[in-house]
Amino acid sequence: MDQVNKLGGYLPVSSLERKDLFPVVSIAAAASIFFASYQFFSSGQNNKQEYKKIPTPGSRYPYVGHMYSLGAVPGSTIRKWHNELGPIFNLKMGIRNWFMVDDPVLAQKIFVTNGAKTSFRAHHVFSVDHYSMGGMGLAFSQPDERWKVSRSAALTVLAPKHIEKYIWTMRQEAKDLVTRFIQSTERKGSVDPSQSLKLFALNVMFKIICGKRFDSTTHPDYKQFQKIVEHNIKNAAWESDTSNFIPIFSVYEYFFGTLADQKNFIKIERDPFFRRIIKDATITEGPNVIKSFVEDEFNLSEDEILVLTCMCSYNFLLLKVLIEYYISTTAADLILAGLDTVSVSLAWNMAVMCHHPDIQKKLAAEIDDFIKVNGHLPDLKEKEKLPYCICVIKESLRFRQTAPLGLAHTTREDIYIDGYMFPKNSSIISSMESMHMRPELYPDPEKFNPERFMGNTKPMQSAANGRLEDRDHYNFGWGRRICPGIAMAEAQLFVALVEIFSRCYVEPTSDGLPDIDNAIHGGLTARPVNYKVKFVQRTDFST
Repeated sequence: MDQVNKLGGYLPVSSLERKDLFPVVSIAAAASIFFASYQFFSSGQNNKQEYKKIPTPGSRYPYVGHMYSLGAVPGSTIRKWHNELGPIFNLKMGIRNWFMVDDPVLAQKIFVTNGAKTSFRAHHVFSVDHYSMGGMGLAFSQPDERWKVSRSAALTVLAPKHIEKYIWTMRQEAKDLVTRFIQSTERKGSVDPSQSLKLFALNVMFKIICGKRFDSTTHPDYKQFQKIVEHNIKNAAWESDTSNFIPIFSVYEYFFGTLADQKNFIKIERDPFFRRIIKDATITEGPNVIKSFVEDEFNLSEDEILVLTCMCSYNFLLLKVLIEYYISTTAADLILAGLDTVSVSLAWNMAVMCHHPDIQKKLAAEIDDFIKVNGHLPDLKEKEKLPYCICVIKESLRFRQTAPLGLAHTTREDIYIDGYMFPKNSSIISSMESMHMRPELYPDPEKFNPERFMGNTKPMQSAANGRLEDRDHYNFGWGRRICPGIAMAEAQLFVALVEIFSRCYVEPTSDGLPDIDNAIHGGLTARPVNYKVKFVQRTDFST
């Protein structure tokens, strides 16, 4: 009743008498709770059709189900439930069904073999209505013809042959990154690498996509972009859209301004920023992805490019109006996805490597041997000559996942797969943290062991798109929704690691080693607990 009274205070008396509001809201709330409770209690009843029973964790509550049982780091809780319940279980998220899967064979059947039925996205108010302007771009759009155009554009401009054009940019940004690390260590005694890693990842993506870079983390555009990233990542998380799971919450979100705040941030802060960046990119000298979207005649609107650009980071007149609308969304997708995943992956890698000086030295020796023979640091086309470096990258991605749950796939109809029934409008999620810790797939999974990948050093894009038995890890998703930026991510990680360990080692401070057993839930990503390390210039170069 206190919440109803608070709600009444937000309504003008002229539009609805407050004494009349309370019965209306109370009846609506009671009806919603009755409906959800009915679903909750009836969900355990057996369907007359025969199918395998999918277990449900016991720690759920009427109406909200498991929404408040996931803990501070949902990926870890879900991994614990997989250990207890097996490779698939059903979460009751308010009125929604979530099915968690950590068996790659079952996931392949669901997301690849039956991809035509399982590649939809659930509606999420911020992600669909505001961020992607009604479902444009790649990440949150439905797999329709418009999505196919966006995906084709992204796959073309992010193909390995195009990435080779940007190797100089990656290498220069990596050099600047390591110089900052070493100088900060010498000046301050230690460094928190997170901000410099974000600057590295952002500069690579911005230079490639927009033809622009930032000199430091104090640049106004850098600060604005970080604000946009943090806002988008936070609001794209499932917990930011509680009304999707508990409909009565939509009343409170509407009157208390949550949805308006989300919409206004996109309209007032994100879109003007990206439109200016995109406009500048079209007249900047040299190649960039925005130019490719326009010049290669993909027929993307400006808003679609905006969303795609954000994600790979988070018809002129009628055609030009449409291009204006579509280019923006596409651009936003590319930058936002590329920025956060790469910087968080590198942050985990630095923290883990600090625990393993022996692995650092073995990696450094491999780089030294290559330089001794070839006289230069390896290009992307030469990375197969550094198999141990490739193994370190793959093991880092397996050992600590950047996005433990990824983005959910959704069904549009009741479907039956491998004896299981998934009701219409269910969300099916690949539990990557649990999947990467299955001992039958990765023996002794709690051990950081790069050598486990020595038999599979093929490019991650080839592994992800090949046979199931040839996959190295599952971070980039499945089937039609597999990440189009795999080659770009692998290139950035490779160039950064080679530059770092060709010049320095990562050592602990007097406060001890970084915490690699816990994580901070950041919405879509899980980043390491804040830490400081020392980047100590090497003196043991091989001769």
